[in-house]
Amino acid sequence: MFLRKLAVSLCVLLSIILLQAGMAFWAQQNSEFHTERNRVANQMLAEFISLRADKQRLKVWLAEYLLTDDANTQFRDTLFNRMQQQLSTLEQLAIRDQLYHSQEADLQHTMQQVKVISLLQTNLQTLEQALKTREIARYKDDAERWTALISLFDKIQDTDLAELLQQAIVGQRQRAQSTESDALSAVQSVKRTTILISLLGLVLAIMLGFYLARALSRPLQSLLDGTKQLQQGHFEYRIAEQGPGEFAELARQFNLMSGYIADYAKREKQSQLAAEQLVAERTSQLQQALDQLHQAEYRQKQLLADISHELRTPATSIQGEAEISLRGQPKSTSDYQDAFGRILSASQQLSRRIDDLLLLARGEDRLRQVQLHTKPLAQFIQQSISTIQQWLPAAVPLHTDISGCTADPLYLLVDDEKFSAVLRIIVDNARQYAKDIPALNLKFCATETELQLTLADQGIGIQPDEIAQVFARHYRSAAARQARPDGLGIGLCIAKDIMEAHDGSIRLSANQPRGTCVTLTLPLFPGVNDEDSDR
Repeated sequence: MFLRKLAVSLCVLLSIILLQAGMAFWAQQNSEFHTERNRVANQMLAEFISLRADKQRLKVWLAEYLLTDDANTQFRDTLFNRMQQQLSTLEQLAIRDQLYHSQEADLQHTMQQVKVISLLQTNLQTLEQALKTREIARYKDDAERWTALISLFDKIQDTDLAELLQQAIVGQRQRAQSTESDALSAVQSVKRTTILISLLGLVLAIMLGFYLARALSRPLQSLLDGTKQLQQGHFEYRIAEQGPGEFAELARQFNLMSGYIADYAKREKQSQLAAEQLVAERTSQLQQALDQLHQAEYRQKQLLADISHELRTPATSIQGEAEISLRGQPKSTSDYQDAFGRILSASQQLSRRIDDLLLLARGEDRLRQVQLHTKPLAQFIQQSISTIQQWLPAAVPLHTDISGCTADPLYLLVDDEKFSAVLRIIVDNARQYAKDIPALNLKFCATETELQLTLADQGIGIQPDEIAQVFARHYRSAAARQARPDGLGIGLCIAKDIMEAHDGSIRLSANQPRGTCVTLTLPLFPGVNDEDSDR
């Protein structure tokens, strides 16, 4: 129903627009018609006046010619050509003027003007023939010449051409004034009609706009209120299903949408509550699992600490007894002395394992807490060589190379105890996995910013794909497990943590043609304060 009203309103507005367009077209045509009438009338008036003026010039020329017999014939010919052109133009304008007559009087006036133009053409031809053939020269008496002059210029067929031309000019002037008045009247009429139609269209447009706005405002306001209620979360709000059929259907669809949104919001809220409950349950379970892991880790560390404590006492006793026996008088047999040597070696190995377990039991945080001391580069090199030789058997020589170190007064920041543990770990690995190799190579190389210590053996070596895994806790390669089944795989992990605590690094690479190279890197300083630093 509302769509029908809207269609009717649009059709009315379209009719008004078409009517205005038709009026504009009619106004344009009417204005062009009267404007062209006025232009033709004015042009004919101008041609008549110009023709009369040229005819007077020709009469003056002829008088001069008759009196002096020495006039310019070229000026005469120019006047004849121009007058002929003026008459031709007048004839064409008269034909066009016949097309724009609006009443019988206009047609009669045009026919009268055509008659005048015809007489003027005849007179012009006669005058041109007489002047160019010099007929006037045959008259000897002046009176005869002036009589002939008047006859040629002003008389034709007993008609006074001067008076006829004057009457044509007066009539054409009246005609021009009449056409101008008609043009102005037509313009005024067009203005009045256009204003009237515009006012009528404006009034109808205002009335239709007011009607449509009134018909739309109430349903749209209801719909706007409903959307605001939905925005505020009041999904139970409903719009009254009334008014024109289209708006009633729109209200019904809106109410259906509100119901769907309300149902979806209810299900979403239930899902959210269920998800929150599930998250709370999973969080509680994860917290319990985390507590269990903390307890397990604590029990593991406590177990390692207990085992280390329990093993250290007998190991220390074995080591002490063996050292006492070896410092005593030589026994009767060498086997007895060798047995004590083996006891000492085993107890030392057991003590080292216990130290590693104690370090792990303290955790990674304790490994990264170091007491750094300033140490000159030369002193550090000598101390490192001494520490490595201490952990090597006497039968295994150590080849050192310090040619890569400069003589500059460079310093390091190290924790002697923990760095000695790193040296012990890499030397112990070299001993265990290179038992048949007679010597180890130790090389120092220093730059302005770092020191590299490289210990190379000729043992079982390392594969390229194992380099990234050797620092993982308890990782041991197949070759390492075969060479030493009782290893724990924790030494390199401890060494890596200690080196990182020194802002250094440790890396392993293959030694050609066989064996392994362990490179320790520490930062060098040009000079530091002689104070300890805690980390």
